[in-house]
Amino acid sequence: MKLSCLSLLICTCLLAASGNCWAQTTMVPWLTRAADNSRSGWNQNETQLSQASVTTKGIVRATIVPVIGDARGMEAQPLILPNVTTTLGIHDVMELPSMADVVRGVDAHDGSGIWQLTLGTPINGSTTIDSHNINQHWGCLSTGVIDADTQRLYQVCWVSPDKTGNPQTARYFMFVLNVADGSQVVPPVLVQEPSGNLVFNSQMRKQRSSLVETNINGVKTVFGCSGTIFETGTGASGFCFAFDVASNTMSAMLAMTAGEGAGVWMAGQGAAADAQGFLYVLTGNGDFDGVSQWGESFLKLKYTPSAGGVPATLQVVDHWTPWTDLARSGQTAAPAARLAGMSASTATLTPVGGGMNMPLKNARLEAKVNDQGIPTLLVFPQMASGAWADEDWGSAGPACIFSIGVCVATGKDGIAYPIKTASLGGTTLADLANPKTNCKKLAAPPVWLTMSPGPVDPCPANQTTLNFFPWGDTAHLHMTPVQFFDPVLQSWTIFAWGENAQLHRWAVSSTGALTYIAESNEYASADVRGNPPGGMPGGFCSGSSNGADPNSAILVCTVPYGNANANVVNGRLLVYDPVHLAGDGSLKVLWDSQQFGVQFLFNKFDPPVIDGGQIYVPNYNGGVDLYRLVQ
Repeated sequence: MKLSCLSLLICTCLLAASGNCWAQTTMVPWLTRAADNSRSGWNQNETQLSQASVTTKGIVRATIVPVIGDARGMEAQPLILPNVTTTLGIHDVMELPSMADVVRGVDAHDGSGIWQLTLGTPINGSTTIDSHNINQHWGCLSTGVIDADTQRLYQVCWVSPDKTGNPQTARYFMFVLNVADGSQVVPPVLVQEPSGNLVFNSQMRKQRSSLVETNINGVKTVFGCSGTIFETGTGASGFCFAFDVASNTMSAMLAMTAGEGAGVWMAGQGAAADAQGFLYVLTGNGDFDGVSQWGESFLKLKYTPSAGGVPATLQVVDHWTPWTDLARSGQTAAPAARLAGMSASTATLTPVGGGMNMPLKNARLEAKVNDQGIPTLLVFPQMASGAWADEDWGSAGPACIFSIGVCVATGKDGIAYPIKTASLGGTTLADLANPKTNCKKLAAPPVWLTMSPGPVDPCPANQTTLNFFPWGDTAHLHMTPVQFFDPVLQSWTIFAWGENAQLHRWAVSSTGALTYIAESNEYASADVRGNPPGGMPGGFCSGSSNGADPNSAILVCTVPYGNANANVVNGRLLVYDPVHLAGDGSLKVLWDSQQFGVQFLFNKFDPPVIDGGQIYVPNYNGGVDLYRLVQ
């Protein structure tokens, strides 16, 4: 025993001498966006940050780690692999892929560089891709995934092979990199393969959805999904694809429609994956028939690897759909010969989210009183004509609590639908003719998750009654709800922060029933809410705890002050107690960047990372802010 302790002491001293004394002890792998394949957003092995340490010591921004090549920095969430043997010694390596197609490996504790690799020429930012032209470049847009066994990073990036930066000729490639030194394991693999009559590279796609890796019976597969830049154009479709790890080849491709929308982006979230390897995704605007068109749907996908000369397949095996875009806009079914999204000769090609705003002029007003006794004004805008009205159920990823067999799916309405993973319901067109019957297939009744509009049925017979903005502001949810098993309540809880609203906390029963607990006093887009339609995209959060210790749990969130969809705006970082409420019954704030004058530019769609006593906050200043306890 004494020899073991001596060996440990020597090892600790050597690490301290090399500047990496924490590398063996404090960090856990953060291998995929939102921490794990259920997309919980929660680190259950955090030993340094706690409610007491945050309040007594305080938090300080220790450094800003640069992301190379792009003024805005990165859209992907940082990933961390501890205890990696590099040419500079043993490090906890954090990988930072930029929108300029430059990937860096840095020390996760101080941000010092370990390696750097340029993957190719990125695409030039323009209104062709983003109507507000926020980003300087478009390159590594989605979050990759790290295989801890092989220490390999799988990262999809958009590259310009002809080096012009032209999105029309650009292609997506899968890159396989060694986390230790950034070297490429294999040459870049083109993301391609047809699905039915659609070819992935026939259009400019938007591959924002993160990657996920599964290991089923020893077969490792990496999956990714995407939407399309011109989501109302002919040939627009969502896709999901499979990459075989053993052969480093694309193995399957699945189009979500026959060129009629249903993009998969979920504000950057990746597909959730259960222990059996089933994938769960939400789709956005598009056509639906319950057979091959999967617009506005929650889908369960099954991957079957190739065997005996039979190619691998990726297919929809179950689904649940709350409504169609045509029903929401009060229109009749589209003629069979017309592609959804091209309903009129005046239909314009616009980037995702770029041209389907609903005009508020001459909007209908309806006064209500919500369940907290507060008067509420519902503003019903004029719905956009055409097949799609930008309802985008897939604006956020689902909160999949696999231990109880329930995924909570929610999107731009801010309504949460608890869905049974064992049997989603298989919604048909006939079911959609009777929404009440369709909602009975759910695990529990739907609820208004991000705000309380008053006595408005979240599953109405007439679905156009959902087409409102509370007080004229949007209540969209882009954040995948964070999951945490509350040891005091002895219940699962989820946290969600919608646009122009407060952070909300809900309890989730073993059957999936949702019960409201509390909300914060702080609002997203505080500077513009009340000036319709307010700001975007709401808050993004991650949490941590030391196992089941309720006093160790914290929730870290970022929100914009203004409208981060149309402008680059300042952000606010807040640390909450996710267990104990404040004296007024609200969610208790432990630390607030506003009180300390800490300024940063808000990074749209990118949640913080909490690991090893550090809080990592990607910014639009071109880097990642690293916060830690005041020493």
